[in-house]
Amino acid sequence: MTLSKRPLWRLFVSAALITFALFLLLFAYYRFWFLRQPDRQTPLDDTVFVSPANGEVAAVVSWDSSSLALNKDWGVVELLTDDVAASGTLISVEMDVTNVHYQRAPIRSRFLGAVYREGAFRNALIRNNKFGFRLENEHNAMLFETPGGLRYKVVQIAGLVARRIVDYVEPQQELKQGEVIGLIKLGSQVTLILPPEVEPQVKAGDKVVDGETVVGRIK
Repeated sequence: MTLSKRPLWRLFVSAALITFALFLLLFAYYRFWFLRQPDRQTPLDDTVFVSPANGEVAAVVSWDSSSLALNKDWGVVELLTDDVAASGTLISVEMDVTNVHYQRAPIRSRFLGAVYREGAFRNALIRNNKFGFRLENEHNAMLFETPGGLRYKVVQIAGLVARRIVDYVEPQQELKQGEVIGLIKLGSQVTLILPPEVEPQVKAGDKVVDGETVVGRIK
């Protein structure tokens, strides 16, 4: 006795149903998990900076404009820091697909403007310099100023898969600490550029929560 073969149309139907089910699962993951925006317990403290992103600290690096100018490979960093201060601290946060991908305002401040620069889409999780982010990748640098006159930047950085960066703020908009300011779709990085008046409170390897974890304190 031989087993009868399944009709070809049934194989096509089965394959279509499996494909559709996978699509629904991926869509549900993206819509309800990846794009989630949980409530945060923001300190609402004008003396501290909270993390703008959810993930792992890749680097905490002190910088000054004179040292940056000496290395042509760090030209991107020099451009990013030149309208913040002459020196300060750079904190880079890596995000993977499990992290919340919305960015939040680190401190009560006013949004001054953003500069979007096109670039590569290389794997942001591969660290190839001491700053913890891919200098050549496409990025959006958002400049802010606190009520006390301190300037800082939140830099949204694209990655291998993340090819869409958006911000939700307008020039001169006043922002509360912890307010949502942007989104990077799929895993990538966010770098916070702080002036010298802010002392870092985290180190490489620390896990940080957007809008909650204190990453810097005004001296």
